[in-house]
Amino acid sequence: MEQKHSVVRMPKALASEPRKKLTAGGLVKKLCQCIGLASVIVAMNYGDLLGGGADVRMHVPFKLTGIVAAQLMDIVLVGVVLWAILVPLSQTKIYPWVKLVLAVVVPPYLIWRMQTLIPFVQEDGLVPIILAVWAAVLLLLLLRFRRVYGWVMKVGDAVGIFFAAWAVFSAVSLLWVMRWKPGPQRIDAVWEVTPQPPRQHPLLVWVVFDELSYDQVFEHRAHDLALPNFDSLRQMSTVFTNMQPVGYKTVKIVPSLLTGQVVDDYRFRFDNSFVVHEEGTHGWQPVQGSNSIFGDAQRAGWRTAVVGWYNPYCTIYGDAIDDCYFMNLDRIDGLMSQKDTLVKNTWSPLEQMVREIRAPAKADRRGCNYDVKQRLATDLDLEKHWTEVLKTDQADFVFLHLSVPHSPNVWSRMKDDYTQFCDSSYLDNLALADRMLGEMLTTLKSSPRWKDTTMIVEGDHGWRVDLWNWLPSWTDEDDAASREVFDPRPALLIHQAGQTQTQAVTAPWPLLNVHGVVEQVIHGQAVSY
Repeated sequence: MEQKHSVVRMPKALASEPRKKLTAGGLVKKLCQCIGLASVIVAMNYGDLLGGGADVRMHVPFKLTGIVAAQLMDIVLVGVVLWAILVPLSQTKIYPWVKLVLAVVVPPYLIWRMQTLIPFVQEDGLVPIILAVWAAVLLLLLLRFRRVYGWVMKVGDAVGIFFAAWAVFSAVSLLWVMRWKPGPQRIDAVWEVTPQPPRQHPLLVWVVFDELSYDQVFEHRAHDLALPNFDSLRQMSTVFTNMQPVGYKTVKIVPSLLTGQVVDDYRFRFDNSFVVHEEGTHGWQPVQGSNSIFGDAQRAGWRTAVVGWYNPYCTIYGDAIDDCYFMNLDRIDGLMSQKDTLVKNTWSPLEQMVREIRAPAKADRRGCNYDVKQRLATDLDLEKHWTEVLKTDQADFVFLHLSVPHSPNVWSRMKDDYTQFCDSSYLDNLALADRMLGEMLTTLKSSPRWKDTTMIVEGDHGWRVDLWNWLPSWTDEDDAASREVFDPRPALLIHQAGQTQTQAVTAPWPLLNVHGVVEQVIHGQAVSY
């Protein structure tokens, strides 16, 4: 008996679909769809700039014109390349298959590109599963449900129009951000840039080491981590062992410390004005130097100076700061920097996108190295300026907000030097913070004003393990040091003028109380905890 075999034949209709003659309108429509798709593909490079880009504008010292221009060029370049490929293919017999491949690949690829916005997609291997399932569904429709398959293709064509509308929205948003003019990045006091007689006035130095953890500095310090300067300062300071943090994010914590009110929301407007919502109140309150600790200090006759990272101190508080410097060269999404050329900012994100497909691990490594280099440039620049402020010894109230030990890590204990590669840990950056503290103490102790100097050294929050432990910069040493535990307590040491003995406050103590301590110092009152 002859055995029969069933054969599943691919539908001939795909190859026999009539090819439409391209018209000018058709070419324009396809170009718009391609540019629209391109705008979605590269959206993760410029997403923070949409809707006015407040979160980017607040933390950069320079204009965003070059960054915006590079992003617009990326959208156009990717769109034109897609168009140049698809237009000739649309006149061939294989175009229906090209459309099928695009329908299979594009949705999972877009999900993969946006995985940081979709937490569950970050699970290993999930995107390939989505791709396989989606491809199977489309093939099933093609083989068994041709009418439904045709509807799906029409929906895809309509989605292309939606993408074109997204491109228009993106372009308008980016062009709007291009108009933005940053506030002052620095303010030079006369007494800072011209020779002055020795200053005869009490000195208050308030240092915020971003992400300085009490747990890691003192309570559970790694056995191979030496922090001699923190230990030395502790011997002549009051240390607080049970700090109660103000919040989780620096952008809310620092304004809380400077105003004395807990800030739970904020807005950085296009005209560079800063308004906050204070916990337990209604409405928005404007924040500027005059209604902050800097204004109180000036009214009490103190010269004020600030060197800071991340927050635009000179813009927000500049009306009450005599000498100010703000810097942040951290990269903007897509491996772009404000100081890079237009060509580099255009090419680098596209190159990274290709690398993410070909070698994801290498792409992560390259992105992490880029972060380290940008942060190192920021740290060195800030160090130069805070060193000048302390050595000049003319300011009375010095506020320093430094970007260490906050990730990315730019110091290597093994080399005892800065690194430009993504191979260091939080412990390395703690060693760098200790080194900086040592330089500060050496300078302050050499001043005749040391006996009248109050020094506050603190973190703004603890080491946010949950924020960093999934990133490429996370190391085995980080994993061991963290014990997979987030301890929210920031470190806090207060050295009162003339203090020579260590003291400890073990009761729960709100970090916001630091504001009250500063007020007591600048008004010549006895400090109480």
